[in-house]
Amino acid sequence: MAGAQQPDTDTFLERAPVADGMTAAGASAGVGLLVSAVQNSMQTHNKGALGVFTRTGSTIALFTAMGGIFSYTDATVANFRQKTDAINGAAGGCAAGLVLGAGARSLPMMVGSCAALAALVGTFDAAGKSIQGSYARPTPREFASAAQHGVAAEGHSAPGERGWREEREARRQSFFKQKKTADVEESE
Repeated sequence: MAGAQQPDTDTFLERAPVADGMTAAGASAGVGLLVSAVQNSMQTHNKGALGVFTRTGSTIALFTAMGGIFSYTDATVANFRQKTDAINGAAGGCAAGLVLGAGARSLPMMVGSCAALAALVGTFDAAGKSIQGSYARPTPREFASAAQHGVAAEGHSAPGERGWREEREARRQSFFKQKKTADVEESE
């Protein structure tokens, strides 16, 4: 079958920006409510529990706006470019930084926050969207390749296969210098 084509594994799936934005805004509002409650508990005033909304409620609004705008911009840029990569996250981070600076009513903070959050989120996305690195979660291809080469997954090593601990120890040992073994001739 020379005319058969392989399916494209990197197909782009269109995202719904409004739905993503609303979902993220809701989650961010919950985090903002938590932060506002902590701020309220640290302050001295006579408003009681309602101080969460009356005194520090702007924190809830700021978190809601930042989360919603980030996710909306990320999805919109991804749909426009038809790609899922770090640039989408950087654009979303910049938009969230603009909202943060606007909340402080400072143009320099808008620009600085845009640059800082774009760099932070873009770098995080480019690094694989994981703080632990790519070694912590192998891709399905890496997992299959490891299985073909005799490296078993955790708890699934059969007799004769090396587990991940043995594989890690072998890599660690190969990193260090090996001691030279010199044959000492015995003199008589």
